[in-house]
Order: sequence, then C-alpha cells, then structure tokens
Amino acid sequence: AVNTSAWIINRIPNTVTVKTPYEIVYQKKPQLKNLKVFGALGYGHIPDKKRRKLDAKAFKCRFLGYEDGVKGYRVLNVEIGQVKIVRTVQFMETTSTGDFMTEVDGDDKDGDEDVATLHATASSRGQMQTITIFNDEVVPLQHEVTTETAIVPAPSHSMITRSRTRHIEETTDPEEAEGRKKQIVAPSAIGTKQQKVSQARIRPSEELLAIDGGQLMAATEEVPKTYAEATTRQDQDEWKKAIASELESLIANKTWKLVPKPAHQRPIGCRWVFALKRDEKGRFVRYKARLVAKGYSQRHGIDYEETYSPVAYLNSVRAMLARCGAEGMEIEQCDVDTAFLYGKLEEEIYMELPEGLRELLELVEAEGEDDVVCMLLQSLFGLKQASRVWNETIDKHLKSMGFEPADADPCVYTRGEGDDECIVCLNVGDMLIASRQKAVIVSVKAGITEKFRTKDLGSARVILGMGATVIYEDNQGAMALAKNVGYQARTKHIDIRYHFIREKVVSNEVELEYVDTKNQLADFMTKGLSSKTLRYLMMRSNVGPKLETSN
Repeated sequence: AVNTSAWIINRIPNTVTVKTPYEIVYQKKPQLKNLKVFGALGYGHIPDKKRRKLDAKAFKCRFLGYEDGVKGYRVLNVEIGQVKIVRTVQFMETTSTGDFMTEVDGDDKDGDEDVATLHATASSRGQMQTITIFNDEVVPLQHEVTTETAIVPAPSHSMITRSRTRHIEETTDPEEAEGRKKQIVAPSAIGTKQQKVSQARIRPSEELLAIDGGQLMAATEEVPKTYAEATTRQDQDEWKKAIASELESLIANKTWKLVPKPAHQRPIGCRWVFALKRDEKGRFVRYKARLVAKGYSQRHGIDYEETYSPVAYLNSVRAMLARCGAEGMEIEQCDVDTAFLYGKLEEEIYMELPEGLRELLELVEAEGEDDVVCMLLQSLFGLKQASRVWNETIDKHLKSMGFEPADADPCVYTRGEGDDECIVCLNVGDMLIASRQKAVIVSVKAGITEKFRTKDLGSARVILGMGATVIYEDNQGAMALAKNVGYQARTKHIDIRYHFIREKVVSNEVELEYVDTKNQLADFMTKGLSSKTLRYLMMRSNVGPKLETSN
C-alpha cells in the first residue's frame, strides 16, 4: 500500500509548476491510463505453456500496485497467497462492470509474456511475508463521476479521479499542456462536485417514494446490526418502538429483577437482534427487536448443566400431514410468543443491563448505579439451557392436559380416540394441532393459552419451510388455463409436457396469485421500462441502490 501510494504521488502534478516528480526526473509525462483501484479483485491470465488443456485459464487475484521496470501489475494470488507480476489481467474495479482484458503498455514494446513470481521473504528466518489487503468493496466515489474533462487533484490527495470518457494521455503539445493547467480543481471543489453528482445518481424521485411508501422502505432497508445503529437511523422511531415493546414484555413476564452487582460472580452480557418480520408470502409485517443473552460466556457446571432439547423429526411432520389428509382431519397452527421466556431457571445467573432499559425505566446513572445488574428469574433467548428449560415447561403442561408423547418422537403428543382424537406436533414454540372436530382444536388452543401467550395462525400454511410455492402472475388468461384441468379447442395444440404448472396447481404444490403489471418485479429483467419504473422495481427486488434522502 505504501509503495503504491508513493508511485501515485510521484505522478501527481504540482499546483505551482503543473509538473509531476516523475516528469521532473525523466523529462517526460507519465502514463496514467493504466491506474487501477487498490485492492480490486481481478483475474490474471495463465500462459498456455504453464497449464494443461483442461486447467483454468485465469487465477483470482487482488491488485497490489505497480512494478517499475517491468510491464505488469503486482497482484496477490488469493488462492495460494503468492505475490506475482502479471501482464495480462482483468480487474473488477466497480460494482457494475469491469475493464476488458488488457495488456500493460510500457516504454519497451518487446517483452516476455511469462508471469514473473516475487518471493517476499523475511530477512532473518526466510518466512513468507504477510501482506494485508484492504476490502475491495470500498470503491472510490470519484469513479462514479462522469465529466467531459479529467480532474487532477492536488498533491495532498493520493487518489486519482478518472473520467469514464477520457484518460490523461501523454502529450508534448504546449497548448494542450496549457489547457491542462485550467483543469486543475481545488480539493474542496472536487468534493462538492462529486457529492452533487452522487446524490443526483442515487436519490430517488418523490414520485417513486410515493408509490409504495413504507413498504418500499422496508423492502430495501438493511437490518441494523447494533443498538446504536438502530437508534440513529432514518427509521429509528420504528426500531425504538420495537425495542420498548420487547423490554415491556420481558418486564411484564418478570424475566429478571434488578439487584446490586455480585462480587462472587461475573454477569454475562446481552445484545439486541433486529429483523423485519414478513408473512408467508414475503410481505413486510412489522419491525422486530429481540434481546439475546451472550450465552457463549456461560461456564458449564456454574451457569448451566444440560442443554439438549428435542425437536420434531421432519418425517414425523410429513407422516402427520399424510394422515390428516387421508382421514380428513383438520389441522391448524399456533405459535407461543416468546416461548423461551416461560422456562424457570434453576441456576443463579446475572446479566448486564440491556441497552435501552435505563431510558425506559428512567434510571439515573448516579454514583453506584452502574453496579446494578439483572438477576435472571426466567429463561432468555441465547442462554445455553433456554431450549431445554422451555421443552420441560411445555411438556409438563401438555401432560397435565391429558396428552402423551409418542414413543417414536417425543415432540408428537396424542390424546383421545375416534372423533375426539387430537394430535399436537411441537417444534420449539410452533405447534400443529390436528383433529376431526373443530371444537377439539379450539379447546386445546384454549388450554394452551391459559398458561402461555399464543398467536392463533389459523389453518396451517407454512410448516418448517414446507408450503406451496407462490407464483405471481399478471396474465389472468394464463392463470385460468393453469387452473382449468379441461382441454379446449384453442389449447389442444399445446404439448402435454408443458402442463407442468397445471399438475403442480392440482397437487397444491404451487399457488398462483394475481399481481398487476406495475408491481410485477420480474419485468425489470425482461422489458424496456422508463427510468422511474425501472428503479422502483429494482428497489422492490432489493437489487437497486439504497434509498437516500436529504435532511
């Protein structure tokens, strides 16, 4: 990195003489058209005589810099960790496209096309030297600026701004040299111009934002990774509501009590995990924040003993669904909200105060208040024993309702016979309840709700990721043809092998849902659209630029 910076600085013109150090020494202007982004990923060519017929023709590498006296780039072979000088290489300098396969031009037109290898060894022990490469995703903003003239920065900047339409080429014409003096722009002016161009390229129009409002924001927004990020974003109010809701739920459930920090035991940490909850069709529903204990810091024999917890076998779920379909049994689904919080802890576990709890309880951070910690009374997400404690709790409650676990699968419970028979399949906090009578299912749900707070999801739709695949179609004629098992005179010419979707619709493996043409997300890949519609569909598909709005 240092050598590359020095190489570039030696080719940056002086603000007074408009001459570069290279030009002062060698009395000729430097070649700048081969500048590359430091750390950029690329693919170096492997000569024919150094590979067999079926071997790869290129190797993956990262750009490290330039080599004086040699026609080639210095790159790092990421597969073997070896530094090489490569003449023919293709670099992916931007997220949109990369340069074509080029050969480095030099003063000497004759040269060997072989790949020269540089062995960087330590001076004392002969070990390979470790070379650190920066993240290639950090692409300089200057590469996005499209202008008619090249902008040459002042010597204080080590980054060259290049035009997409022109390169700085060697010239000996005094008039062109004089014209180049006028193209020198102050650093502040460069930053201002680049910032304006960037905003014009990324900020969507007001009409685009008005199309779908909050749904569009939720569809393209990244989930925050930390509490600080969630509370400083543009949608911070929504995340703060989700955090407050989670804390209020934990407090109402008496998950902990505040006690002075014990001297004999170190409290474990905790963190926030955020998510955008969606329904079975992928539509945004709500913001979700969950407090998770850092269970990896727990010590076996002190903070926990056993951790094993059973889950339903996938074959058991399939067998249950097959029986329900064969015998005409109804099957519904319910979910226990914050299931892990209902388990009682036997161990004495202390946890640091969660971020946001002081603000919610309006605790004053006076002297000595920072020694307050949470003594856990109930289980919490992230604890090593959380799933086991919950399974013991729900198992005890189901047995009190008359259910017995099956011998083949401890997560499948049965009760009664004939029309009163009921089957419960448990997968952590998600339950499938099946019976021949609707009243039996309702009574079982009521018995579970007496002890746990549940969400009634109605008829089972998606179970452990198993469910009908939804195909969004904007052609109602095609939908009617797929749903109609008969054959008409106008469709008899269609080969029977093309009725694959019709077969899947009949077997309930595929569901067809109508969507209007303006919301058909696949159109941006197959049709010529206006710029506004194109950006809208790309951002709805989460492949467009991030939304940015000025304050």
